[in-house]
Amino acid sequence: MRSPPIGSAGDNGPRDPAAAGQRTAGERPGPARPEHVAQATVERGPVVVGGGEGRPVGEDARGPVVIEEEARERRRSASADEPSPPPAEGAKRKARRRQRALLRWALEIVVLTAAALFVIARAGSSIGQVGATFSHLHWHWLFVSAAAECGSIVALSWMQQRLLRAAGVPVSVRKLLPVTAASNAVAQSLPAGLLFAEGYSFRQYQRLGASRAAGVWAELSAGALASAGLAAVAVAGAAVVGSNLRWQLLPGLGFVLAGALVASLLFRRVSLLGRLLGKALRLSERLLPESFCGRLRTAEAAVKDMTAFRPSWGVWLTCLLAAMLNWGMDCVVLVTGLLTVGGPVPWRGVLLSYAAAQLLVELPITPGGLGLVEGGLVEVLTRFHVPVSRATAGTLMYRAVAYWLLLIMGWVCVSWLTLRNRRADRAQAERGQQARYVEIAT
Repeated sequence: MRSPPIGSAGDNGPRDPAAAGQRTAGERPGPARPEHVAQATVERGPVVVGGGEGRPVGEDARGPVVIEEEARERRRSASADEPSPPPAEGAKRKARRRQRALLRWALEIVVLTAAALFVIARAGSSIGQVGATFSHLHWHWLFVSAAAECGSIVALSWMQQRLLRAAGVPVSVRKLLPVTAASNAVAQSLPAGLLFAEGYSFRQYQRLGASRAAGVWAELSAGALASAGLAAVAVAGAAVVGSNLRWQLLPGLGFVLAGALVASLLFRRVSLLGRLLGKALRLSERLLPESFCGRLRTAEAAVKDMTAFRPSWGVWLTCLLAAMLNWGMDCVVLVTGLLTVGGPVPWRGVLLSYAAAQLLVELPITPGGLGLVEGGLVEVLTRFHVPVSRATAGTLMYRAVAYWLLLIMGWVCVSWLTLRNRRADRAQAERGQQARYVEIAT
């Protein structure tokens, strides 16, 4: 219920309309108010009276300005209350970050230069044949290579979709395809980019409806299954290679595969992982520093939130097969890269060569193993009797599809997801603002 305009901002009690312009006997006339104050009081308009407090409706009607100004003022006061580091300490941190960035860039330049010189020196007199090879490409194999790489992304997205559904997140493969491509681009663009890519995927999972625990569990499970799948590809490569290398490589690679499978199974039985972390925490409290123990406590608390996620054996095995298919399709890109340049394919050693290249990708020295993969893969292929010129040209074709094409596609997906997320955030903010206006009006 609205009341008539009151005489002053501090008087919010009821007043008789009949006596609005009269003073009681003995009442002293108050000091005359300035004209601009009286005008401002009139312009405030009627107030809403409730619980003894009046709120000018005119100010609420101008809600967009008032609400935003109040929110900015609260943010400014909150930031002012937060303690800020001393200027000297902040400058030292910036200087240290700048030095680390410069050292990283210098290291990357040195590695890339050394890799380029190694490839040129390894090619030797056949460096001219490498250029001639690109003038006689078998283009149909290049299209097969691109299709195989897309199939690799689809297999990885399917595995992630099955894991998210096991965690109670109803999401489709179509929605995960751009997330997978974008995450791969982030991983391939930075040294040790896998850590940044996992954080990026986790944020995208949350936007798709995953809780914090579900997002972390799905991302860690996908990483463990992918590692097990790559180890299985390496073991398969060691099994089909010549007898001289087979028995030298199988014991060590078999041990790696067993460890990777056990690690992946721990994420299927998260309760067992929690018990192992609890035992490690009790042991480390006696031997290790408190900072490390604090990280273990954080991990143990996070694992407790994941104990509800326990997919069936069928889901877990199909996810492992999808991880192996992801690596297998990427290995097809290497085969078709050699076929594109007309080079021979070392069928007995191609799986082992591919697994060795993927290990070089994971080294946190250059983005995506740039330079390391090219030099290492050329060397391994030549050991399997591929001519140097064909090995060099085939490696460059493989990296053109598996690295550069995916990098371009991935950053296009990053841009698209960023624009989509901003529009969604803007629409959500507008809906929340409209809801506040409706609440104020009512």
